[in-house]
Amino acid sequence: MRSGRHIGVAYGLWTAIGIVLVAVMARTIWKDPLTRRMLAGIGLIIIGVVLIEVA
Repeated sequence: MRSGRHIGVAYGLWTAIGIVLVAVMARTIWKDPLTRRMLAGIGLIIIGVVLIEVA
């Protein structure tokens, strides 16, 4: 794989992980709501990260 692809994957993973962490921290610290739709989105992000890692 070319190095440019590594950067794209790393950026995508970093962004996805950041979104999940911010949502979880907002829930933990400020008691922001986590709706079913938000939890489903987080689940899809986690599935996407796993698929990228095994590909």
